[in-house]
Amino acid sequence: MINVPFDKAVYLEGDDKRVGVLLFHAYTGSTRDMNLLARLLNRQGYTVLVPQFSGHDTQNIKTVLEYSPNIWRQEAHEAYHWMLLQDYDHLLVFGLSMGGVMATDIISQKDFKGSGGGIFNAPVVTEEPIDISNSFMHLGKFLASQRHDTETFMEEFDDILEEHWQQMKELEIIKREIASKLTNIHVPFYIAQSGEDELIDPEDSYLLQDYLVNARIDFHYFPHNTHSIPTNRDRKEFDRSVLDFVKQVTQPL
Repeated sequence: MINVPFDKAVYLEGDDKRVGVLLFHAYTGSTRDMNLLARLLNRQGYTVLVPQFSGHDTQNIKTVLEYSPNIWRQEAHEAYHWMLLQDYDHLLVFGLSMGGVMATDIISQKDFKGSGGGIFNAPVVTEEPIDISNSFMHLGKFLASQRHDTETFMEEFDDILEEHWQQMKELEIIKREIASKLTNIHVPFYIAQSGEDELIDPEDSYLLQDYLVNARIDFHYFPHNTHSIPTNRDRKEFDRSVLDFVKQVTQPL
C-alpha cells in the first residue's frame, strides 16, 4: 500500500504500472468532480491520483476564500512531482475548469516530463476575464441555507464577493503567465469543450488552440453537455474520448 501524502486525495492504484494519471478538480469543487472518470480510468488498469485543493469540499464558501490560487498552483505541482517519483513510463495530467488551468501550467513547463494531458472546459486563454461571480455567490447562499445561516451570509455578501474577485484577479495573473508558455507544449494535448457550458465561453477553447502551435491537439466539442462534464449524465462520448486519448498516448502504434 502506497502512502499518499495528500489530505483527502483519491488514489486508485492500477494493474498497469506503466501509466499514471493525475486529475485536478474545479474551483469550489472537490475530488467528486473527477470520481467517475478516475474510476473509469482505473478500470482500464491505470493508477489515478485526484488531489483536493485546500479549502475545498466545504459547507461554507468562505473556506475557499482562505486560500490563494497560488497555493492551489503549488499544490498541483507538488502532486505532479510526487507522481513523477512513482516512475511511470507515462504520466498524463488533466483538469476540469480551474483544475485545467493548473494542469496546463504544469504541461507548459519546459521540463515537463509527462507524456501528455489536457483540459475539460477550462478557461486557460479567454477573450474576457473570468466572471463566475453569480455562480459563486449562488453556491455560497445555498451552502449558508443548508447551515441555516442565510442571514449572516447576506450581511457578509459584499465582503465575500470582494474576496472572490481578488481570487479571480490572482487567477488571471496565472493565466497570463501560462499563455506566455504555451509554445513550450510539444506533447499531445486533449481539449474537451461543452457547447452548453454555463460558466465559460465555449468559443475560448478555439482561442486556446491558436496558442498551442507546437502541440498535437485532440479537440472534442460536446454540443449538449454542460460545464462539469465528468459528472454529466450524458457523458459516454466524453469518457470514450478521454480513454482513447490516453490509450493513443501510452500505446502508440
